[in-house]
Parts: sequence; C-alpha cells; structure tokens
Amino acid sequence: MRQGAAARRRRARTYVQVVVAAAQREDSWDDWESDLRTLRAIAEDDSVRTFLENPGTPLAERLDLVDRVARPSVSVNGLGLLHVLVTSRDVDALPEIERGFLRVADRERRLDRVHVTTAAPLQETETEELRQRLAQPGRRLHLTTTTDPALLGGFVVRRGDNVLDLSVRARLQSLGRALR
Repeated sequence: MRQGAAARRRRARTYVQVVVAAAQREDSWDDWESDLRTLRAIAEDDSVRTFLENPGTPLAERLDLVDRVARPSVSVNGLGLLHVLVTSRDVDALPEIERGFLRVADRERRLDRVHVTTAAPLQETETEELRQRLAQPGRRLHLTTTTDPALLGGFVVRRGDNVLDLSVRARLQSLGRALR
C-alpha cells in the first residue's frame, strides 16, 4: 500500500539531499538540473509512470525500459537515480525532487530565475534592457519570457514566490473592484 503525500514529500527531501551532495561533490549543478528536467518529463507521461511503478511488471523489464528511454538523454548519475526511483516505486516524487534541488542549486549558484510575461513579444533590445534592470550585483540571472495577449498591455514579473503584476488587465480588475 502506498503512503500519503506527507511520506512522499519526506522521501523526496531525502533524494534531494543525496542529489545535492553529489552535485556539490562533483560541482555538477548544471548536469543534475538537466538530468532532473529530463527525468521529470519522462515521469510526467502517465502511461510510462504507471508502467515504471507497476509491481506486477518484473523489475528487470522496468529497468530495461528505463535504460532504453533515458540512457541517451541523461548522465550515468541521472540514470542511477532513476533506477533507484523505479526500484522503490518513487517515480512520482520526481517533480518534488526537481523543485527541491533547484531551490538549493539556485542558492548555491547565486542564480535568480525570473519569468516575465508580456502582452506582446519583446524585441531583443527590450529583453536586454529588462535583463539589465532585473539583474542584481553578484548574482546570475536566468530570464525567461512568454506572451499572453490577455494581459492587454504591460507585463507580469515572477521571481521565486514574488509576483509584480503591472499588466493592464490587473489594473482594470483593480478598478472594477474599486467601483463595486
């Protein structure tokens, strides 16, 4: 019988500690980030995850599938982690493992992840200006952008748990609430 969400989170934290220790020891933060992104993508496929965690399928068959699917895309360390997760039927913990690892890795690498959503695509010069304004001294910036025409104008900036919504849509919603 599978345990609840709290038990899965505890197991995920243990995996994160192991992966972080390996990344620190080998200074392989970027490799682990890439591996975990790939492994999460594999685990997000419902049919693959169900197969990998099915106790009715022999472990050798499940590990053979892991080797065929993941080997070309992940490092030996990432493949080893996936083997452990399949063996213990913890593949469903991969999204939590990735999130936990990225929190620690970003802190260690002094990396800020900022996502900006705009109503219209940004020009290259606008993106570079935005990058300069958002960068903090002594820190690296990983900037991603998307467009959402529903914003009507302006932009939304997300840095970790902080959100700055300077969109026309947000202003109109605020005005509508004020007029009620």
